[in-house]
Amino acid sequence: MNGELYEKLTQLQYLLHKQHIRDYHGRGHLADSARGQGRILAALKMRDGVSAKDLSYLLDLHVASLNEMLAKLVKGGYVVREASEQDKRVTLVRLTEKGRSEEQPEPADFGGIFGCLSGEEQTAFGDYLDRVTDALRAKLGGGEGADDIERLQAERERMLAGFAEKMFEGRFGGRRGPGGLRRG
Repeated sequence: MNGELYEKLTQLQYLLHKQHIRDYHGRGHLADSARGQGRILAALKMRDGVSAKDLSYLLDLHVASLNEMLAKLVKGGYVVREASEQDKRVTLVRLTEKGRSEEQPEPADFGGIFGCLSGEEQTAFGDYLDRVTDALRAKLGGGEGADDIERLQAERERMLAGFAEKMFEGRFGGRRGPGGLRRG
């Protein structure tokens, strides 16, 4: 029975992922403001003219990965890179008019996915998922991977809540970034 339940959950995970991809398919590579190039555009719309180094830190991306995505955004005409007037060694990333006007659609509505269940069944299903999740976390203990979901959720919330405060007040020069790597 456990193998059958595991297979069903695996299928559900696959179908949920497929639904997510389908909802963003056709809306372009910039549609998802939580991933890839769309995430960079969303960050620049909050504060334009950010150094590539600070953007890398904020988005928790390796500089090489960020530069690859920025090159695509530059090629598409969404952003430009230019040297800072204060320090020519610093590269600033700015939105172009095309980048500013790019509409990022509202996140897809996934509410209908569980519409086949009554409200009571949805509550019970949520409770079951919580119990299985808690049991798996307990089984993993303090080992690697046990707190990944909570850590990622907390990081996402922190980034959204403190974006302007942490990013643009020049307060993280020389601080340690994710993973303890020296930044600044």
